[in-house]
Amino acid sequence: MRVETICTGDELLTGLTSDTNSRYFQERLLDACGIAVARSVTVGDDRAAIVEALNDAVNRCDVALVSGGLGPTSDDITVACAAEAAGVEVVTDPRLRAALEARAAAFKIPINATNLRQARIPLGSEVEISEAGACPLIIQQRGACTLYFVPGVPAEYRHLVKRHVIPRLIERVRGEGRAEVRVLRVLKAVGLAESRVAEQLEPLMARHPNVTFGYRAVVPELHVKLLGVGATREDALGAVERAEVDARPVLGAHCFGIDADTLEGVVVAALRLRNERIAVAESCTGGRIISSLLSVPGASAVVWGGAVTYCDAAKEHWASVPPEVLASHTAVSEEAARAMAFGVRAQAGAAWGIGVTGFAGPGGGTERNPLGTVYVSV
Repeated sequence: MRVETICTGDELLTGLTSDTNSRYFQERLLDACGIAVARSVTVGDDRAAIVEALNDAVNRCDVALVSGGLGPTSDDITVACAAEAAGVEVVTDPRLRAALEARAAAFKIPINATNLRQARIPLGSEVEISEAGACPLIIQQRGACTLYFVPGVPAEYRHLVKRHVIPRLIERVRGEGRAEVRVLRVLKAVGLAESRVAEQLEPLMARHPNVTFGYRAVVPELHVKLLGVGATREDALGAVERAEVDARPVLGAHCFGIDADTLEGVVVAALRLRNERIAVAESCTGGRIISSLLSVPGASAVVWGGAVTYCDAAKEHWASVPPEVLASHTAVSEEAARAMAFGVRAQAGAAWGIGVTGFAGPGGGTERNPLGTVYVSV
């Protein structure tokens, strides 16, 4: 089964918005069905471009997930494009209209003709009403290709993909009795160069013919992707696990997790296991480190807190940096970072302290410490 995605919206092509939806669908499709998306296309809010993309997908694939352009405003043209591409008219679905009216009544807001645009669908389509928003899931069958139309708003997109699209695709895969299943394992590491790791892993490929090795640099992380193929999920998983056993020595202690693991999540989990707390003093990072740690559920058990010590006075007051250190070595120095880590750790009574200082730009920098220099002390 060949699956493709089509993302619509000018904002995706102008840099105003990043596509965070496709990755969500790709990961769940691979995990649930063992299928990798074959192609992803992004088009702007242009009628001819959307119609062309829809027709191309119909001629090429079995399933297409189309996102964006289902809202009530004049630039939401996906429904009209889907109807035009299929050669059918746009009609109002009575169930959708009733759901929109009930939703408006529940929120005690008036409904108008603009709102009711979201009840329109291409003639002959199937719909699933969303519990997460006003936009529905629209399902259009064109020959052998099934098109699933979902809104681009991430919360609504993810709800419909998880609740309706993926279960339908699972049933389709079971019905087809596909001969191939794919399993993906991602090994995550820090402090390693992509080219060096690829060179060291290359000899392993011949020993694992059913696994494709891939690499993705997500600074400061390096992700090594192992995509296994087998007749069953167990076969594919076994191939991946054997490749992982051989790949791990290359990554060594630099490997901090797999798949959905995050660096901050692993750090918080390790601190919880050791019953230790951490405190952070940040200058050029402006609170990003403590924010990252606090994004992990349960972080309150191990994170004491942090201070953004941007100026010298803040470093002295909140991180107990001795004035003579700043006078002798300046705020951007190894000595200052070390004093920040020790100072905030002592103030917190924590097991761990982190101090970060540097020249983030656009100004600053010296001959010894040019623009971009950052000191981290742990």
